[in-house]
Amino acid sequence: MNKYFIGPLILFGGFVFTQTCPPQDTVLIVPTQNLWNIPNENSWDGLEVMTWNVKQFPLTNNTVSYLNEVLTDLLPDVVVFQEINDLSSFQDLSSAITAYDFVNTNYGYDLGLAVRSDCITILDYETLFPNNGYEFAYRYPLKAELRWSCGDAVLEFQLINIHLKAYDDGWQRRFDSCEILRNYIQYQIENVGQTNIIVAGDFNDEIDDPEGSNSLWPLVSDPNSYFTTTPIAGNSYYDSYPWSNYAGLLDHIL
Repeated sequence: MNKYFIGPLILFGGFVFTQTCPPQDTVLIVPTQNLWNIPNENSWDGLEVMTWNVKQFPLTNNTVSYLNEVLTDLLPDVVVFQEINDLSSFQDLSSAITAYDFVNTNYGYDLGLAVRSDCITILDYETLFPNNGYEFAYRYPLKAELRWSCGDAVLEFQLINIHLKAYDDGWQRRFDSCEILRNYIQYQIENVGQTNIIVAGDFNDEIDDPEGSNSLWPLVSDPNSYFTTTPIAGNSYYDSYPWSNYAGLLDHIL
């Protein structure tokens, strides 16, 4: 679905520090404009992750400056983007927010990732499932290996950015892609020992549909997975796509 959505900011853990946190070399972030009163959601004693479908980015000539203000007001540790149509404009956004490191895919209708460089290190990144382009609507998931640190607290984790197929005719493809993701997560846990895995992005469906009509069911029913949007599922106030017959909470963090 095409939409603007600022996903839930999720907090992982609380930590006790014996070294300086925030770090003494914290990068000062000053918004370039102030069109909206957006509260700061950053907390140094945890990890905030955000997902945002930026709707055919950039949709207007003001899109880069608008995103700049939102991000520099909220200050999440990690944000994943979907629907990057112009990589040059995405580079403009990266150049404008020097406190963040940016990476992206490069296959059209791209996915992107930005992390706060004073607390997150990008260890590695790649696209996943090269043999499953059809299931993922040829928007191959972007996987990043990340290290969050503040003081002497450290958390290494894997982040996967996804944008699943939309609409009713994409139901089976969403279901199949969720099976692939579920199997991948299970393999990482059982064979790699990686238990810190976050999947975030535009799932293009709701998580509270009944089993028989739930295209995300392989992940919803997976005991190794939990959707952080579960507490707000089914409440139209939180719809991430509030328009047309397809209105609903379609963007999630798992």
